[in-house]
Amino acid sequence: MTRLLAIAAALALAGCQCQPPKLQKALPPDIRVDAFSQQAASRVDVLWVVDDSGSMAPRQEALARSFQSFIELFSRGKIDFRIAITTTDIFKVAGAFKGTPKILTPTTPSLATAFANNIRVGITGSPYEAGLQAAQLALEKQAATNQPKLDAIASCKAACSRAGDPPLCAETCLTSNPIDFMRPDAYLYLIFVSDEEDESSQDVRYYWRSFETAKGIGNDGTVTTAAIMGDVPTNGCGATPGARYKALSDLTGGEVGSICETNFSATLKKLATNAVGLKRKFALSNPPNIETFDVVVKYPCNTADEFLTGCEMVNKEKCAGEPAESVNLECRPPHGGPDGWDYEPANLVIYFAGESVPGLNSQIEVYYYEEGKFPP
Repeated sequence: MTRLLAIAAALALAGCQCQPPKLQKALPPDIRVDAFSQQAASRVDVLWVVDDSGSMAPRQEALARSFQSFIELFSRGKIDFRIAITTTDIFKVAGAFKGTPKILTPTTPSLATAFANNIRVGITGSPYEAGLQAAQLALEKQAATNQPKLDAIASCKAACSRAGDPPLCAETCLTSNPIDFMRPDAYLYLIFVSDEEDESSQDVRYYWRSFETAKGIGNDGTVTTAAIMGDVPTNGCGATPGARYKALSDLTGGEVGSICETNFSATLKKLATNAVGLKRKFALSNPPNIETFDVVVKYPCNTADEFLTGCEMVNKEKCAGEPAESVNLECRPPHGGPDGWDYEPANLVIYFAGESVPGLNSQIEVYYYEEGKFPP
């Protein structure tokens, strides 16, 4: 004891700033903890295909007013995006990009204003609205524009390889041959907006396969489609049910919204979450006892309250004295409902809906006992 006291006194005289370790709450021995990280795509190219027939003026205005809800998530996640707009008219200027500038980027001056101007594509287009075919034409035109640059990139990379692949050589190949849209390393997200059913000439699965391979064989899964369309079934707002758009979005894992809404903010926020690749489903490692679930989503301590609207409870206690970027802010989303989490036993996954979808840079922790087991 005398020796320990002497050591303690020596440390005190030396001005020791040591702090006792923080106590960690021990978990019960049989409880499972499955942890996941929420990541987003770093690059996304978005093509809007907008109906330009006579009934669409108020819908285009609503899109222009609601754009901030769409782009906010891109900006917060520092996502390198490209946005282009074409129309459902396949006769006048089939597949052409509309507006000035024709491709919007994070550095476009007055981005919201530029989008609002571009999305107002007019109402003099053909009443034969062929959105899927128009998107195919637009992508084919862009692919033809990109091909010489892709060939140059391939030749450049081959030269890099022959030279022993010096540092930054391959990266220089890309920067020397910039591709404006349908970039090789970007996800592609197609959004169809129409109050009429799609009248394209081929069946839905034909266009699904066309879009899946638009970036080349092997890039399947990097293309998603979404739609703002007439409700299926119709709700009587004057719009025709967009069954073909919904079928395509179902095939690609995309979202759909109603064209009958007067404010698209909530729909565009949902589409943006889908566009940047935020995961909604997380597979568990073992069959759970569903009565023992505890779902926690952790955020950086400097996360603003506006991004925590999907939390039923928020605990910031563990952020005290920690760096602002430490992931210690605890959010407990509600269970069930349009803005809560639920469990899908057939797929062994936790599914987050609406506002509860875990945000950028969050960590998801699911605590549970395995099937047939209970807390002591």
